[in-house]
Amino acid sequence: MMAMTAAARITTKRARQKPDRTAGADRAVVARLATALLPSPARGGRVQLIDRDGHRIDLPDTLAAVVARAASLMSEGHKVSVIADDEMLTTQAAAERLNVSRQYIVRLVDQCLLPSIKVGTHRRLRLADVLAYKVRRDEERDGALDRLTALSEDVGGYRLGD
Repeated sequence: MMAMTAAARITTKRARQKPDRTAGADRAVVARLATALLPSPARGGRVQLIDRDGHRIDLPDTLAAVVARAASLMSEGHKVSVIADDEMLTTQAAAERLNVSRQYIVRLVDQCLLPSIKVGTHRRLRLADVLAYKVRRDEERDGALDRLTALSEDVGGYRLGD
């Protein structure tokens, strides 16, 4: 029997993996679910589920909103995950959330720009802290871009065909 090449092993492994995104046929069902979970005055603004035994269950508004948002994103073909705000992340998971390298996260922690705790020799970061850092970073970037645009406009950088 011939040995499998590395490329063949990777292809075979990928073929066995489940697709990451919601299938097209399921998107319509998920879109209907997202719409059904929106608050409705006709239902008194409450979302109810009916279990297998026919019992009605009132969903808390916060849970209905989370499920509605998840369904809406899935209907658009996005991958969705639900994580608790107080969940602790590894430096690698934080890096993936911010779309940066793990080493960059370590530097942010060492510079006290991102709070963390040590668990043994490993750093852990609260998801809420990582998301707050992301908001600050995005606001700073947007402000810098606005200032750059204003400077370009001041020197006539956006005039066309004078």
